[in-house]
Amino acid sequence: METKIYRLRFRNAHFGDGYLNTSVPTFAVSRLFSALCLEALKNDCLKEWMTVAENDEFKISDAFPYQEQPYLPVPVGEVALKMDLRTLVEDNQTNKAVRALKFVPVDRLLDLLNGKVSAEELLKAEMNLAQQTVLMKKGADPYEVGVTEYRSSLYVLASSDPLFEQLMTSLQFSGLGGKRTSGYGRFEMEILPVPSLMEEMLADDKADKQVLLTTSLPNDNELGLVVDDANYRLVKSSGFTYSPDASEQLRKEDLYKFASGSVFTRRYAGMIADVRPKGFAHPVWNYAKGMFYGLEAAK
Repeated sequence: METKIYRLRFRNAHFGDGYLNTSVPTFAVSRLFSALCLEALKNDCLKEWMTVAENDEFKISDAFPYQEQPYLPVPVGEVALKMDLRTLVEDNQTNKAVRALKFVPVDRLLDLLNGKVSAEELLKAEMNLAQQTVLMKKGADPYEVGVTEYRSSLYVLASSDPLFEQLMTSLQFSGLGGKRTSGYGRFEMEILPVPSLMEEMLADDKADKQVLLTTSLPNDNELGLVVDDANYRLVKSSGFTYSPDASEQLRKEDLYKFASGSVFTRRYAGMIADVRPKGFAHPVWNYAKGMFYGLEAAK
């Protein structure tokens, strides 16, 4: 399957990280996949959608920034930290920027790894991509809601498929994220070709360092093969179910996954996990399939 860029132009959105009064600028693929499943359910094509999603060749990435060009997650542990007693204060500031930097433009990745561009410079640009604000909603029971306002776009990489594109088109109007009834989360989609350098990186499955593009989890027979010599971050995927047939929201099973940007010595297929609450009537799918770029191709 051909991989394409699906550029998403949001005006504002609420992508929560566990609290109503906070919002993060990007989202993991599991959020998008859940929304696509609901769109498929509304359009009476869930079975067909799951057939597409479970195809080994079909993959979707997390969402990353897009401003003039796509950004990629910074590889975990690949940007050298500095520590010299003669320049301790300056090095401490640099190291803070390295730890805070999450994304890098695809054409600046090699410069970052080789120390030809500073993490402080890239972090300043990253912070200008979006702005997080807290709005007070008035009424009988006032509350605060965190909102991300975008000065740039987001994008996901995905295998080109007609049903996927139909569901993404439908999702533009339904919206993505929280507080959709307040108008947040709607977007305009543009389908773009993958730049040639990025295409080479996606195809480079022989590189010694494979950088994860999806917050995901190897299946049981892959896990022991990929964790050795890996640099990774773990994140907990949790939350509540939504179903038109359910009388209340129930908490899904927690799932610990590797975050995008984690670096492995080989690729893994991953899974689509069923995280339904105990006794729940139907599956609740959590997308955890792997998608990678090879670091050698960037060089």
